[in-house]
Amino acid sequence: MLLKLRCTGGFTGPAGAQTRTLDLARLPKDQAAELQSLIHATDFFALPPTLTKSAPKSWDFQYDLEVCEDGKQPHCVRYHLDEAPAPLKELTEKINETDPD
Repeated sequence: MLLKLRCTGGFTGPAGAQTRTLDLARLPKDQAAELQSLIHATDFFALPPTLTKSAPKSWDFQYDLEVCEDGKQPHCVRYHLDEAPAPLKELTEKINETDPD
């Protein structure tokens, strides 16, 4: 399973975009299992494509998370943390904390 998280916003706007890519097969088993558990707790593949604020501020962080399971169509969700369900917020935090190498 491949996870790609792109974050834009804050005071740097789109120019300060950061992207993190994680291949769960390359992570330690405990970290991979924790991330996979959060993906399932979020019911990620059933989420709508957008979970954003109706009137975001220019400094709000916006996330695009794409999850691709082996052999399946990738699913991408664009969201603000304020609009995300709790497991998606936790998943975002864990992805940002995980060292991809």
